[in-house]
Amino acid sequence: KCAELEEELKNVTNNLKSLEAQAEKYSQKEDKYEEEIKILTDKLKEAETRAEFAERSVAKLEKTIDDLEDELYAQKLKYKAISEELDHALNDMTSI
Repeated sequence: KCAELEEELKNVTNNLKSLEAQAEKYSQKEDKYEEEIKILTDKLKEAETRAEFAERSVAKLEKTIDDLEDELYAQKLKYKAISEELDHALNDMTSI
């Protein structure tokens, strides 16, 4: 009976050692995955910050484009008015 108990104790001890080794292995994997999650989270935050900055930059550039288009239109109107005025002046000079 004592030999059986010793054999069972040996088996339980071996199983315990095996389970402890597995627990250590899984603990290391968990630590590795947690580190990967931290790195990826940091990268995500960085990418989100860059995206927000890019969106603000695009909005500013779009406003600049709109302002320049408005200014171009105004200058074209001025050019047209001056051209018409010059045509009238030339017509007046040739009719004298």
